[in-house]
Amino acid sequence: MPAQKAVNEFMSNRLIMVSSRPLVEDDLPTLQSALEKSPHPDQKVEHYVGDNKYCEVYEDSSGPIGVLRYTKTLRLCATWVNNEDRARNAQSIIQAVKDAIVKAKANGFSEIIFQTDSPSYAKFCTDKLGFLESHGEFIKFI
Repeated sequence: MPAQKAVNEFMSNRLIMVSSRPLVEDDLPTLQSALEKSPHPDQKVEHYVGDNKYCEVYEDSSGPIGVLRYTKTLRLCATWVNNEDRARNAQSIIQAVKDAIVKAKANGFSEIIFQTDSPSYAKFCTDKLGFLESHGEFIKFI
């Protein structure tokens, strides 16, 4: 219990006031620098700015701490009537993604995302449909 009391006392003496505000153009160099150091190399400034995206900068008296991006993401989930009918399945997913993009854009979504355990499906969606793999998920920015 004395160790927990010491931790609590330390934390109470180090309370940092953190606030947030909308990301503005002057923040973009800081965002770019942070992304360059990020362990997620697939992230780019353009993923943080633009239509249907909203970001906030979190900061304290020492300056910016981080940027939080809010997006409307459409998550797709599909199943096939016949998993062996690859030609028809491919044609249906091409049409389904085209339809999803139109519907998503019309409703303010900024990205489409899915997960799969199928290496061939993942390869098809990245090679043919422009999805990007990111930590087990596949994303298409629209």
